Amino acid sequence: MWLLNSRFWLQGQVSVRVKGKESERLLNQCLARGIYLWDVKWEEGKLSFRMRSRDFFRLRPLVRQLKVKVTIKEKIGLPFFWRRFKRRRTLAWGGVLFLLMLYTWSSCIWSVRIEGANHPERQKQLGQLLAGQGVMQGVLKQRVDLRAIEHEVLTQFPELAWARAYFTGTRFVLEVVPKLSQPQLQRPGHLVATKNGLIYDMLVLAGRPLVEKGSSVSAGDVLILGEQGRRPVPAKGRVLARVWHEAYLEGDAVERHLVRSGNSVTKKVLRLINWPVYIGGVKKVPFEYYETERERKSVVPWRNSISSVEVIEEIYYELKEIKKVIPESECAQRLLKQATALAKQELAEGSKIIQTDKKILSQPGDIPIRVWVRIEAVEDIARPIPYYPRTGEGGIGIGGTIGEEDSSS
Repeated sequence: MWLLNSRFWLQGQVSVRVKGKESERLLNQCLARGIYLWDVKWEEGKLSFRMRSRDFFRLRPLVRQLKVKVTIKEKIGLPFFWRRFKRRRTLAWGGVLFLLMLYTWSSCIWSVRIEGANHPERQKQLGQLLAGQGVMQGVLKQRVDLRAIEHEVLTQFPELAWARAYFTGTRFVLEVVPKLSQPQLQRPGHLVATKNGLIYDMLVLAGRPLVEKGSSVSAGDVLILGEQGRRPVPAKGRVLARVWHEAYLEGDAVERHLVRSGNSVTKKVLRLINWPVYIGGVKKVPFEYYETERERKSVVPWRNSISSVEVIEEIYYELKEIKKVIPESECAQRLLKQATALAKQELAEGSKIIQTDKKILSQPGDIPIRVWVRIEAVEDIARPIPYYPRTGEGGIGIGGTIGEEDSSS
């Protein structure tokens, strides 16, 4: 049946409707003369059927004899398509040219993406390598050797364990995975204070402590000396200290909100693969503050989920500022909450808050309202540094007199 339908489509067929009292006799006459009919049925008291286009002209003597009215409902097949094609040659060639251009554009690289290179400097170096291999916008994908790029990346970047290059639509993607860093050998060093504080507790596992519980230290002071006897060792231990973090804020008792004013403008852009083309609306948003709503309409569906041709309509809504006076007490509480959050940002991981002091510094009626927050916490303030020999007794500060002799001796 499929071969028969294909044959009739190539030869051309017509769907015919017959009106008249002698419609049935017309069928008999067609069968008697070898005119092949199919899909014969009655529709609203009228006879309809399909036949080959070349047999349609053989109906003329029968129609005159039987006095029936014959009309063509539909013309189907290659001959009719070719006839319409010749009448609309310019439009047809324009469509063919558009498809060829679209195919050509889809065969090029229009965006380059590097995944797995978290360090900005490494990502920049990989981008330069890809550019040297010819991976850039507008290059035909056929000219890019994916396997050679993978080999070159692993050769020039030995710190990478794996690399994969592939295409997704018109995008070139390079995925890399760095090698796991080997654990560094422990080298001799001291433990120094990272913050000012008051020593709360100490646990020395290796090295010699230079401070004791209750001592006041400043950032940079050596807490545990990296020496065991006269032999340099990596200092180990934990030094807990009471540390204070402060935050100061001020503000007005006014609450500000941005709401839509009712004014809006629209901009339309045609995105052809990765080329945005302005087609209507405003070119520059005339508002100082605004919100944007974007609607995408696909024009030509593509083989992946992202359409290659789409119309983007952007609506910009103007925002205006509305001020609302709030009670001074409510404003002060908000500022205290913000100042507390600001002070907590300075806390080290694993810190334990002991006490939080909050004060409103301004008097009723003062502008602006001023608040102050201080958080007392216990933190581990020890940080390792490379070993250097110390001179003299007492605490050692970073950047001290390394290698200098005591003039009093």
